[in-house]
Amino acid sequence: MNRQSLCHVWPCALTVATLLLAGCSRPQGSESAAATAAINEIWTRYSSSLNAGDIDAWLSLWTDDGVQLPPGEPPVVGKDQIRARNKGVVDKFTFNMSITNEEAGVAGDWAFARGRYTATLTPKTPGQAVPIDGKYMTILRRQPDGSWKIYRDIFNSNVPTQ
Repeated sequence: MNRQSLCHVWPCALTVATLLLAGCSRPQGSESAAATAAINEIWTRYSSSLNAGDIDAWLSLWTDDGVQLPPGEPPVVGKDQIRARNKGVVDKFTFNMSITNEEAGVAGDWAFARGRYTATLTPKTPGQAVPIDGKYMTILRRQPDGSWKIYRDIFNSNVPTQ
């Protein structure tokens, strides 16, 4: 290749490299803010659906292949298993839950959220209310329609075991 050919190749190579890097970069400005707002809205819907005892609304926040990693239990894999595990809890208790998302990050079609939650689970039959105070780390995945859903979720208590 002669010097004149190289002069034509370099601008093309730089343009291609710039486009590739732009496509791999983090969302900027309003796109990132919109994703963060949508992720924060998930936690509002998460707590309000549990507070209402609406397992179907709560499950709508999850991907079909979601995985829940509860403390002291094996992983709960897939929406059907997540339903089976959590329906019993929703059927037995009334929730009063609050979630505070403390951090969110977005990279393309993936995001994470980290925060804390408090709840009081009051038995629907006579019994003691159970206070809960904990933290979570969640991976979310953007769906083809642009919405975000919970893909992986791990949580645990700040209350020492007795």
